[in-house]
Amino acid sequence: MIPVQGEPLEMGDTIALVAPASWCDGFDEVSTALKEHGFQVKLPRNFEERFGYLAGTDEERAQALMEAWKDEEVNAIWCIRGGYGSGRILDLLDYDYIREHPKIFIGMSDITALHIALMQKAGLVTFLGPVAKWTFDPKKETQLLKQGIWEIVSEGRTGVYENPLECETIVGGRGKGILVGGNLALITAHIGTQWQLDTAGKILILEDVGEKVYRIDRMFNQLKQAGMIDNLAGLILASWDNCEPDMEDRWTVEKVCRDYFSDAPYPVISGFPSGHIESQVTLPLNCRYALDGDTGKVELLEPGVAYTKLPLNQ
Repeated sequence: MIPVQGEPLEMGDTIALVAPASWCDGFDEVSTALKEHGFQVKLPRNFEERFGYLAGTDEERAQALMEAWKDEEVNAIWCIRGGYGSGRILDLLDYDYIREHPKIFIGMSDITALHIALMQKAGLVTFLGPVAKWTFDPKKETQLLKQGIWEIVSEGRTGVYENPLECETIVGGRGKGILVGGNLALITAHIGTQWQLDTAGKILILEDVGEKVYRIDRMFNQLKQAGMIDNLAGLILASWDNCEPDMEDRWTVEKVCRDYFSDAPYPVISGFPSGHIESQVTLPLNCRYALDGDTGKVELLEPGVAYTKLPLNQ
């Protein structure tokens, strides 16, 4: 499917905050911060709704997301948080309409389920980047994060990461392919369903948070048994925040990664700054990248994809 992309943002454009997963407070604070940067903001109808741990029922969350997409004044859609629940609304969205009306879409973690569906069902270019509440959390040192989320989508940027934070090489070599992926748990959760991620010939990026090391091992094994790591063009292993072994003599995530991927027939790097970390970069998915396993260089080969003309941290 030929990728489609949203129009660039300009000063005064409208960003819709959406809550497709867990319930979340802080809409007013995030809205105020975005307005201070010169954007208009729209809140979803479900921003005060709660259904257990979710931001309303599946139907309410799906309807709110589609209303943002059908609102002609909205230029970009930014998920306020992840948590859990995006996978429950995948079959309630109108992918034909979304493909015909592409917009900038940003999120991470549980939002991985939506990234996959929007790419495979609508061909949309989406952005694997911080959720809005994380970005504007006053307790976090997110200045670099705020800058990064817009730098990668700035007009004229090429999206080249020259070994950020000193990524480590697991397997050298070079590969080119469409970038896909996100949260490991969400990707494995949809194996065997119509929402299973197509990884063949792709560069896959993986991250997770708060998982025991043996669970990371189990999920890698599930990917392996499903044939999803056999024919990659490259693999980017990102952050594993708070994924610690139970005991000192247990394997670390780093050792498990090397056990699974040190003999891979494609380039593999680890330690890339994506995921549940304050220094995370923002990556357009469903775009072609080049991965150099020897240097850790990750390069977007299609500059100008869904860019904005305004740095958010000005």
